[in-house]
Amino acid sequence: MAFDLQEQEQIDALKAFWQRWGVTVTAVVVAALLGTIGVQGWRWYQQRQAESAAALYGQMEALAAKGDTAKLVSAAEPIKQEYPRTAYAARAALAAARAAYEANDAKTAREQLNWVLEHASEPGLKAVARLRLATLAVDGKQYDEALGLLGGEHDTAFDGLFLDAKGDALAAKGDTAGARSAYREALNKTPADAPNRSYLQIKLDALGGES
Repeated sequence: MAFDLQEQEQIDALKAFWQRWGVTVTAVVVAALLGTIGVQGWRWYQQRQAESAAALYGQMEALAAKGDTAKLVSAAEPIKQEYPRTAYAARAALAAARAAYEANDAKTAREQLNWVLEHASEPGLKAVARLRLATLAVDGKQYDEALGLLGGEHDTAFDGLFLDAKGDALAAKGDTAGARSAYREALNKTPADAPNRSYLQIKLDALGGES
């Protein structure tokens, strides 16, 4: 096939460009393709992980529905070990902690809650774990430990609950004035329709405080 002069110049320019930049262009295209495949592969992997964890978590829910709390702790372990980055792992640990607490096994409950603090990615779940750890500390008369937990960083949506628990810890410690102040502040942070608001008021009234 014959080319006119302009076409031949364009072909020669293209050849020169490819000779100089062909390897780089190929590398960029391949990298882009690999990046796309990698992202899709990672999403597929995450989805499979979540599905597998969800299936195991469903088994935990079945055990809870049967009241089989003794098996809940062991049922949480595969989820935590094999799928620690999924949302189900932290929830499994919280469920195991509750089961252990109801079985009067404070040590195991504490271990499960500490796992949530270390591994959970959701601030709300961390806040729940911190609150429950503080409750365990108060039960064990470790009031300063409880106050330290409650003074830690947490999701602001839990401010009212943290202040309520702080009041409980201070009251148990014998710091009536501090407990009264915490309960008052908790009331200010608690919505008017919150189910625990009336109980908060009762605790404040019991200390001789005013709303």
